[in-house]
Amino acid sequence: MTKSMNFDGKDYPGSGPNVPQGYTSSAQRVNEQTLQMTDKINGKLMDTQQIELSPDRRTLTMTISIPGQNKPDIQVFDRE
Repeated sequence: MTKSMNFDGKDYPGSGPNVPQGYTSSAQRVNEQTLQMTDKINGKLMDTQQIELSPDRRTLTMTISIPGQNKPDIQVFDRE
């Protein structure tokens, strides 16, 4: 799947052979180091991803929230 979008909070369709019908993504900057992306199918929220780069630019943290789940999935990546 390929996601092509602007950071304006508007929904953009995904592309590729395995993209579900009605799939869209949107993205917007929360601040200088944080992006928030959402995925929807037919307007229904599937997940929200917050991607944050640490001030020293050595750690990337992805927080993925799915409606109906109590806790988000948090992934942390350290630069080597």
